[in-house]
Amino acid sequence: MHKRIRAKIESYMSIEDILNENLEVFESDPSAKNQIQSFLEDCKKLKNMRVKLNESTKWITLENNKLFKLLVKKAQVLEIAINRLVADTNDLELLINLNRHLRNIKRGIHLRRINSGFALHDLCKKHQSQLATYGTSEELLQGYRQILLNIEGNILKRIQIKDQNDKGRKEFNELVASINQFLKQKLDWTINSYQESQAELYFKYHSARKLKKYHTRHYSVRGFIVDKDTGQPISYGIVRVLENDMQTKITKNGNFNFMNFPEGQFTLKVENHAYHSCQQIIRRYSNEHLNLKIELQALSVVHPS
Repeated sequence: MHKRIRAKIESYMSIEDILNENLEVFESDPSAKNQIQSFLEDCKKLKNMRVKLNESTKWITLENNKLFKLLVKKAQVLEIAINRLVADTNDLELLINLNRHLRNIKRGIHLRRINSGFALHDLCKKHQSQLATYGTSEELLQGYRQILLNIEGNILKRIQIKDQNDKGRKEFNELVASINQFLKQKLDWTINSYQESQAELYFKYHSARKLKKYHTRHYSVRGFIVDKDTGQPISYGIVRVLENDMQTKITKNGNFNFMNFPEGQFTLKVENHAYHSCQQIIRRYSNEHLNLKIELQALSVVHPS
């Protein structure tokens, strides 16, 4: 499963927990209640589909490996009988066919091994009356052929499972996309309407909506300071967080960075000796990486009279 899909699933499961813990909030809001119920049902479907996703075919590979080993052993029994027949009849063409089929049965791609396996079976059936003298019974040939049929059956099962997995992944991804669209178009707006009356719920919901980043990002908050009039980068200065003792320097190119920035609402104060100080309120959700652009107004230059 793609990392971004896994991140979305984690986000949905977090939202599911938050909504289940706050169902009573929406008792008097039928529209919200229906939306939440729809979302919870889709999450349940998603979990069920996820369990069935990517059914393993490893057991088929292991079983076929055992069957191919057994096939080789059975083929060696047939080899002994045919070699005895060739020694008595001097049928060199029979010997050539035997060696070609045995070589393919012992190694190579599965299809070639299976085809040569059946070809050897047909060769033995053709000479069965003669080979019976050397211990090649009808029962032996039937058992040998059954091994080949079992291998073919397992290969068919692998193809069917692969097709089911492909279909399951497609349906799974379609449901993920459908849920994502539903959240954007409906549930997000519904939860936004509770921003004032249920601030904690609103904050938790939108925190869960932020996808977890699987790739490493060094900074929690990054920014770029520019001149409000010219748009040019402002070199040097300080960015402080008023609610705590965090601060960082503005670089020559107008950038600033904060590592391990806490979650919540904070006020940044930007200072540069040639510009008016600026305060900007930011809200950072869990696992979010903010990129800011902040404009400063230059101080008026007073010329001596």
